[in-house]
Amino acid sequence: MSGKIILNIWFILVFYQALSQNTTSIDVVETQLQKLPSDEERIGFLSDFLKKSETLKDESFRLLVSKYQLFALENKDWDEALVFTNRLAAYYIYENIDHEAALNELKSFEKHLLKTKDVKERAKFYISYAEAATYKQEFENSLKILDRAIEFLEKQKDSSLYEFGYAYLKAAENNSRLNHVVKSVSLFRKAGQLFKHQNDTLYYLWTQNGLSSLLSQNSLYEEATKERSIIFDLETKIKEKQIVAMAHLQASLDARRLENTKDELYHINKALVNDNPAADINEIVRILVLANAVITFSVNEQLDRANQLLDTLRLKMSNRSSSTFLNAYYVIAQSENSFARGDWANAEQLARSLIDNVENSRDLRFMLELEALLAKISEAQGNSIQALQHYKNYIRFKDSLNVNAAKKRFAYVQAEFQSEKKDLEIQQQNQAIELLQAENRIANQRFLLGGIIAIGLFVSIYFWRQRLFSIREGKLQKRFAQNLIRHLEDERKRIARELHDSIGHNLLLIKNSLLLNVQSAPALIDQSIQEVQSMSQSLHPFQFEKLGLITSIRYTVENFQKNSTIFYSADIQIKKLEIEKEKELFIYRMLQECLANVEKHSQAVACQIQVLETATQFIFTVKDNGKGFEVTQKTQALNSLGLKNLKERAQLIGADLKVESKIGKGTLVTIIIPKKTN
Repeated sequence: MSGKIILNIWFILVFYQALSQNTTSIDVVETQLQKLPSDEERIGFLSDFLKKSETLKDESFRLLVSKYQLFALENKDWDEALVFTNRLAAYYIYENIDHEAALNELKSFEKHLLKTKDVKERAKFYISYAEAATYKQEFENSLKILDRAIEFLEKQKDSSLYEFGYAYLKAAENNSRLNHVVKSVSLFRKAGQLFKHQNDTLYYLWTQNGLSSLLSQNSLYEEATKERSIIFDLETKIKEKQIVAMAHLQASLDARRLENTKDELYHINKALVNDNPAADINEIVRILVLANAVITFSVNEQLDRANQLLDTLRLKMSNRSSSTFLNAYYVIAQSENSFARGDWANAEQLARSLIDNVENSRDLRFMLELEALLAKISEAQGNSIQALQHYKNYIRFKDSLNVNAAKKRFAYVQAEFQSEKKDLEIQQQNQAIELLQAENRIANQRFLLGGIIAIGLFVSIYFWRQRLFSIREGKLQKRFAQNLIRHLEDERKRIARELHDSIGHNLLLIKNSLLLNVQSAPALIDQSIQEVQSMSQSLHPFQFEKLGLITSIRYTVENFQKNSTIFYSADIQIKKLEIEKEKELFIYRMLQECLANVEKHSQAVACQIQVLETATQFIFTVKDNGKGFEVTQKTQALNSLGLKNLKERAQLIGADLKVESKIGKGTLVTIIIPKKTN
């Protein structure tokens, strides 16, 4: 029997495996449906029920689902209608074996497919559609449907769907039928990878079985044995014995072609004992195994065993005669058995009944085996001319097969070589990439190390500078404190001296005047009062709290003008001063210090105080036209003349202090302070 026919049928077993679930009585389902108040709820209930892997087992169940399929289509419940369509198609394909009805059912719904959203059911639709087209021998059409299925499933990017691997599996089978060996092998391996990724051992082994059958069909027996050995290694661990049975059946066919009778008998016996009556697909497997066992035992003249198995086969085929594939096996088995029993006329009649089907299928291997059978029947009947003609046909088909097999073996080997070459190139590329990555890692590590060192250096410098700044700030604060203390001591000495020299002297004169009754006492008292007021003013201007900074500046300038030969003037161009109150007294003291320096050291003719305002700050300037001095960091004048006090006060209130001076050109002191923020 043809290995290609085996390959055409083995795939049906895979889908049958998916349908081998427990069924529920239609009476129970109808009872539940009657309890629901509306068609919409009944449609939903039946859809959910069928989604739980329930299969249709009889005609009454089919009629029920067909009824609710129409309701779903009328209500535009597209996803529910798709579930009903898929279950009806599965019933026609695997139970009723009416592939024409299945194809019509699926074609009718195809126009609604894009309206559905259920990814899994949509994937099942494509698989059933391709399955039905395959059994109708519309292989090109089936491949087009499978291309759409694979495109759809690739977009979903959900490799957990078993239909994903199944679509590749079916595409592999149909490409094999069309003699696209290399592409078929590639698709089988892709399917195997997907099932392996899903940890689906059962379907992975089915894929291995299909791949080994393809390799056997193209006389790649060593490669087929290698792929099949994976199944045999797990034989004792596999519960689904139908997989093991199919693997042994294909091994038996390979042994027959290689004229290895011992292995042929061994594997057909192993196929017979691997039976799983609980599985639905087991019936199809048993028919295939029984038919080939009848042929094997008939050819090897073990007629009692062959007749016994043929009786069993007849019972199983009593309601399966409409299946073209199964019927072909059955007829060949009957013909071989009739020939072995000497009933040559019946053997010829049976064999010739298959000629039209075989020619339509264009299966050269099946045609080869049929011509060999007819040649030996004609020879046994003494019809040498007819026997010679069949023998010539046999030789022609065999030569054609050998040529095709040689081409396919060459194409396969070439593809394997290219694949290995590509794998080697990829390996070399990966090694190059790994080397480059290692170099990049070293470079990155160096860069990282350099970065760490740079950051460490930066942090060290930063903290070093911070420490220097802290030291400088500490020294500055210490110096400021020392200067402040010294200034206070100087101020106390001045006050003590003035009290002793002026106020004390005046009080003594007042005492003597009063004792002598001299009229000059009131004048001395007035003078003493003025001197006390002057001293109080220098210690803290009493009017400052009431008048504010601007008015106090004007008042101070007027006082300097009254008591000096230098012409003092004020140019104040602001109305409102927006500076914190605690900073105003510091600025006032700084301006006082500047005027005192002008009075004591400048030898100027004129001096002007100016107050300006910008958008963000106030600017105070004191400018004279005196003798000036050279402004450098080492200039003694910068460290005397009260300028040190000016710097320290400016730092305390966050003001900028600038001193500009040239010999013979006078001096300009600028104090810049930011406005108060709201």
